[in-house]
Amino acid sequence: MGEADLFRRRAEGYLVGLVARYGELEGPGAAATVCHQLGISAYRARQLARTAQGVAAMPQILGAVQDGRISADQAGHVAESHKRAPMSAQDQQELLDLGGWQNHDEFKKTVASREDQRRAADGMSRSERQRARRSAKVFDGTGGMVVLYAELDPVSGDRVKTALGAMNTKMLGDDIAFDPIRTFEQRNADALVALITQQPADNTEPAAGGPDCGTRPQKTVLVVSADYDALEGRLTNAGIIDGTPIDLDEFRRIACEADIVPMIFAADGQPLYVGRAQRAPTKAQKLALHKRDGGCVGCGLRPQICDAHHIQPWDQNGPTDITNLVLLCPRCHTKIHKHHHSIEADPKTGRYHLLPPPRPSPTTHPPPAERPKAA
Repeated sequence: MGEADLFRRRAEGYLVGLVARYGELEGPGAAATVCHQLGISAYRARQLARTAQGVAAMPQILGAVQDGRISADQAGHVAESHKRAPMSAQDQQELLDLGGWQNHDEFKKTVASREDQRRAADGMSRSERQRARRSAKVFDGTGGMVVLYAELDPVSGDRVKTALGAMNTKMLGDDIAFDPIRTFEQRNADALVALITQQPADNTEPAAGGPDCGTRPQKTVLVVSADYDALEGRLTNAGIIDGTPIDLDEFRRIACEADIVPMIFAADGQPLYVGRAQRAPTKAQKLALHKRDGGCVGCGLRPQICDAHHIQPWDQNGPTDITNLVLLCPRCHTKIHKHHHSIEADPKTGRYHLLPPPRPSPTTHPPPAERPKAA
């Protein structure tokens, strides 16, 4: 197992070195896209690209990753810490000595502790430095599940734990009264969803026939869709924006609390043509793009962050039709307008992709300038 772990670390280190070099040539966004194409999740791909970008400026750490002395995840923690508070070569070597025998969680705490020591003279208190490191991430996990990950300063974290515990206790009382079916972890998950997506109800009386936590849904936007089978007269193929299927019963439950936006598709699956009547896409068109592209066609960033981009520019007679629009995040949008990237559709799948400009061949050279003729 030890030999297998060393082999895994060296393989990861080799990949980090390649991604670091590719990032230098094409940029971190392109590196993340390539990582995603290797079968890595979008979140993990961006994380690997950030690690590669960070260690590219730290040869000592990059060499340790490639040799298998530390893992790619450990190198990522070191690179992020170095970005916030630069460390000397001696600091890096001390962390390398520790990384060989500390596990992931212990090493992460060590890196944070050393960062606090380096920043002791920056005029900030320990609590202020901890708050500066707060972060939260939401990404797709395995098995179609969604993962929430957050690191909070002690004060904020204690507030969250108190609120979560109180909601869990309330739900436990409801479970006892209305047939307990949830485990502690399931109640915690339901309590977290309730705290994030709901707000106090005007009437806190429990609904008849079931539990209620004194909350009502907060106004949020969730895009779901279903096909209508005209022959059978029923709904089929219900799912959310990224294509994940959901039960029809769950679809009907959501529809009871939702605003319905009808969307009509043509026979070839292309919805909502507007032509050149207006430049900005309509709300319905944006929802259609959310459904079709699922996010940025360049890096996969979630659709809520993206803008609609005209493949053929509108000021060059490009129509505001769904076939001429794609979703792009601000970073990838900049690549189009400033770095000459282009959008192309895959002829087999019909999916759109962001492509970098063609690189000049290293064997081609511009013709030599003609020398002025002597008089």
